[in-house]
Amino acid sequence: MGNSQSQSKNKEQQLLSEWTPEEQQKLNQQLENRTSLKLPKYFSTDLYDFIETFLHSYKKKSQVDYLQLLHGLLKSKDSAAAYLVFHHCQPSITLKTFVFWIVQSAIPLWFEGGNDQAYFDVYGKEHSASLVDYLLYSAKEKERQQKESMSWLLDSNDSNLQENNKSWEAKVQQHELTETEFLEWYERTSGIQSLFQLVIEFIVFGKVKTTESLEHQRRLHHLASPSIQQPDKEMCKLLGKEHYFSRLMTPYDYYMLTLHLPQNALSWAVYERKTTEDVKHELLFSSRRDGTSWQVFVGKMVGQGATLVLVKAKDGSIFGGYADEAWQYANTGWYGNASNFLFRLKESYGAWEGGHQNDHFQYLCWGKKSLPNGFGMGGQFDYAGLWIDSDFIHGHSRAGPLCTTYGSPQLPMDQEFLIDEVEVWLVKPLQKDDTESDTEHGKGVLNYSEDMEFMEMAGKKMYSKDLGPEKEDDNNDA
Repeated sequence: MGNSQSQSKNKEQQLLSEWTPEEQQKLNQQLENRTSLKLPKYFSTDLYDFIETFLHSYKKKSQVDYLQLLHGLLKSKDSAAAYLVFHHCQPSITLKTFVFWIVQSAIPLWFEGGNDQAYFDVYGKEHSASLVDYLLYSAKEKERQQKESMSWLLDSNDSNLQENNKSWEAKVQQHELTETEFLEWYERTSGIQSLFQLVIEFIVFGKVKTTESLEHQRRLHHLASPSIQQPDKEMCKLLGKEHYFSRLMTPYDYYMLTLHLPQNALSWAVYERKTTEDVKHELLFSSRRDGTSWQVFVGKMVGQGATLVLVKAKDGSIFGGYADEAWQYANTGWYGNASNFLFRLKESYGAWEGGHQNDHFQYLCWGKKSLPNGFGMGGQFDYAGLWIDSDFIHGHSRAGPLCTTYGSPQLPMDQEFLIDEVEVWLVKPLQKDDTESDTEHGKGVLNYSEDMEFMEMAGKKMYSKDLGPEKEDDNNDA
């Protein structure tokens, strides 16, 4: 008997040793008694009650059982442990309700976890609905698209694909979902595991305190949002309380987009930084703030780094593209790489990555008589996945049936659209050495005389093309 108790105690100490001292202290407090947690307004009380009751049932079995369960949920991230939690909830709720509660509770934790600014509870259920549907159906939709692309080779039946999708849509709204079905969905759905971990983590430990290195890892694993540049007073007034960091995307939209960004657009390790700061996502251009000028749009965006461009059309559609390479002043051909993607945020979510039939990832041209002038991503001239004319009024998305570069469908409601609002976010700035000039990345505008007048119109001071930049005064130490 004594030997059995000793082995149990040793196992308990072994499991506890894998947590930080602060986490060990909280776990020991929980093992001694049932602690209560003050929930933020956004956190689902129903979800908390279900999970807290489930965790307590393991604690009643034995301390080792409880610690092994937490290890599976938070350390080894065992999908089977996640199913145990869902199975406990399943008699009362559907998978759709389960995911809805997780999204409502975890997205604010994710957003606050990477930023100093607090999450304001201004978004209703309708704002999270698209992310809930995306998490429920994106894996099945990707499978359907892959099978469709191979249908000529596999002789697959399109009606079978449609039936499978309808069957899944019905199952997520019913109370009967097998363990196999849950695990297949959970393991194949990008983003759900991170949100589920945030929920469990908060219920067990409260808000997590992080170090610089831990914060970097959490951002890479979608447990904390990227760092966001705080808006100035002018922008805060323009955004208003209902849009406190962007007018065109909510934190739910932002989370979905970060799932598709490359890791070096989410966070930089200390050794990757030229300064002490992590990468910050910054609003470079807002047509509401900076005006509806093509010149200003291009002038703010070119030569900066990787960007997210969001477009709101007059019909209410919101869509855009991510460009992994910096936009260039004088490259009048197609360029970029397969990390680029096109996306849609409204009416439904979607993100389509590059690397299909061609390499027409991004295009930017102005002031040329022999070439189309505008902003393009994917497809070809006059049939782009996303195109904005240089009048900064008109655009099109003629993908029919799919964009040849991104495999994306038509992004807005109509093929041709009128621009209502545009935002450009810098998500991975070009890093320069202290000794590196401003024009080394793809040359500067001063290298191209035909662009000087254009950039003057964008509000950028230019030196005379004959004189060149003013020479620094060697005697001036300021």
